[in-house]
Amino acid sequence: MSKKVNGQAYYYLRQMARVDGKPKMAWERYLGKAEDIEAAVTGSVSVPNARDTFASVISQPPGR
Repeated sequence: MSKKVNGQAYYYLRQMARVDGKPKMAWERYLGKAEDIEAAVTGSVSVPNARDTFASVISQPPGR
């Protein structure tokens, strides 16, 4: 998902869940600008271990 601010796109990872039959955002994590994501993918910057990152996200209680 992206949000535009002053013409610049900022990207987010979003988890949706159904509450009372309606979709609701469970959590959202900021990923950065396209350049930041590209740098992380190409390895020009260090990023946290994905397993540790996603394990911490999944273990958080709902609403955080």
